[in-house]
Amino acid sequence: MRVAGAVVVIAVLDGGSGADLARRFTAANAAGLLIADPRPGVAEDLAVELDRPGCPVVGVCGDVHRPSDIAALVATAAKHLGPIGLFAVAGPDGERIVSLADLPDHLDPLAELLAPVGEAISEVVPPQRQASDSPSAARTAVR
Repeated sequence: MRVAGAVVVIAVLDGGSGADLARRFTAANAAGLLIADPRPGVAEDLAVELDRPGCPVVGVCGDVHRPSDIAALVATAAKHLGPIGLFAVAGPDGERIVSLADLPDHLDPLAELLAPVGEAISEVVPPQRQASDSPSAARTAVR
């Protein structure tokens, strides 16, 4: 999973924080970040803090439990940053990062995001569910 040069979407779940994850992505030379947090103003403030030449950061208020918000994330990322390379979910119990390059080419952008979001949410919340052994997703910390 290559962070350098990738556009990354970070979806923050209730009780989670995407701040540390976003800082790690910018330090790893991501090409751009879109941060979505369900709490108004949180992602926007973080975007202002982290935005820099070479790694623009966009913050939006959004909830990945709503398909309309996911569609808006895809459109906003494409408009302001380019094609999405990585999708990350930051929840109260941890992080999940999925490389969209590992998914089938025939899926459209919304479908590409819905599948990893479902996997990510099922692994991060609730904790009693079993983790997926899917080869298309890797639990990792960006270094």
